[in-house]
Order: sequence, then C-alpha cells, then structure tokens
Amino acid sequence: MVRVLCRAILLSLALVPVARAEVLVYAVTDESWAPYWIVDGERISGILHDFMIALDARLPDDLQASHPLPPLRTQKLFREGQVQIECCVSQSWRRAAGQAEVSLWSTPVLDAEEMLLFAPGKGFPFRHLEDLRGRSIATVRGYGYVGSEYFQRNDGADAHALIFRVAQGHSEAGILDRLEWRYLRSRDPQLQAPSWQVEEGAVINRSQLRLRLHRDHAGHLAAINEAIRALQEDGTLARIVAEYAPQAHVAGQGEIR
Repeated sequence: MVRVLCRAILLSLALVPVARAEVLVYAVTDESWAPYWIVDGERISGILHDFMIALDARLPDDLQASHPLPPLRTQKLFREGQVQIECCVSQSWRRAAGQAEVSLWSTPVLDAEEMLLFAPGKGFPFRHLEDLRGRSIATVRGYGYVGSEYFQRNDGADAHALIFRVAQGHSEAGILDRLEWRYLRSRDPQLQAPSWQVEEGAVINRSQLRLRLHRDHAGHLAAINEAIRALQEDGTLARIVAEYAPQAHVAGQGEIR
C-alpha cells in the first residue's frame, strides 16, 4: 500500500508543469561606444557588456547577446520583437515612432555625463548651456550635443581628435563623456604627453541609462529591476565601472561622479 502511494505521489509530481527559463535576447551593435560597449569584430567587452553578464547571473531567465549588428538594424529587430532587450539607453534617444510604443523602461542603471574639457588654465565659468554661446567647441562628427544651437561646432573624427584640438588651443573647450575620457586616459599613454594635456570641467548634460524591455515581455520587468538594484547595492556595478574608468564613483541609483 505504501509503495503504491509513493508511486502515485511521484506520478503526480511528474505531471506538474515545470517552469522553464525563458531566453531573452539583448541587442549588441557593431559600433563601439567605449567604455560602455567595446566592439572588436565578434569580441565584445565594456561596462554594459559586463553588466549584462552580471545581470544574467541574477535572473531566472537566460539573457543572450545578439550578434553585433548595425544600430538601426538592432532597433528594427527590437521594434519587431525579435530582440527583447536593449541595454542601456536614455528614454530620450528612443522617442521615434515605432520605438516608444513598444518600450518599457527599467530603473536607472547609471548616468552618462557629458563634461567640458579645457586646455590647462584655459577654463571659463559654466552654469547654463547659454554660457557656451558663440564659443568654438570641439565635438565628434556625426554626434548630437545638447546645447549645440549656442556654440560653433569644431568637428573631428573621434575623441582623440577632440582632445588634441582642445589641448592645442584650436577650440575653446570640448565636450566628452566623463567615463570615455577616464577610460582613454587610463589606457592610452599618448594622452600623458605634454601636447595632449587637458583639464576636466563642469558636467553640462546627464542622461540616465536604462534597460529597455519590449512590452510583450512586461512580466520580466519587476525581476529585472530587483536585479539591477542588487547589482548597485552590493557594489558589483561600481567594480565594473572602476575596471574601465579608474577614479569614477558610482553612488546610489546609477549616479556616477
């Protein structure tokens, strides 16, 4: 009788549906945004790459990276639901028709900060974007900048060209992401040379970077938010940032100083 009862219990347990982890694909583009995403062919690294690996370890679902694809292609796949996650972008960057309607947003992961760079001793006071009116500002070709209606853009090919123009006095200042500057300064010996010396100035714009989840997967948002907060509170995110951008400090809900 006992044996029969045990068999019945085992059979009933076998018939109970087992919850399986769902696979969620997150977008990876083929364009670097160092140190957030560093793309070298199929080899990917960077702050957000490492963050997604850490996030995967905290979730019951399986997060899988897409193959590196052009940015517009990844946005199309997200809109169609073939890619379920994008990490990590500002809500203001995805307001286009067809994107905002399918997007749910996580708690902030971290802040991207754009700051002024000056040649040593050549800084000027800054409190408002209007303070840049009429000034020549080094920028990167093809990038958008808050407040660009006030200043004269002096475009270069990349961040290195921007830094050199500022150091040599060809622009009154430059605008560069704070973590990008600290990453480059820690990895590139060239930036230690006297002819490349610049000073950090005020932060002129902050963008909260959040994980974007396709609305068809809304049931995962609460667990994602909980995992993000855990990675912030236990210092995991701060350690990841410090690996790529020494002297950067992550505090609270994604705030970087």
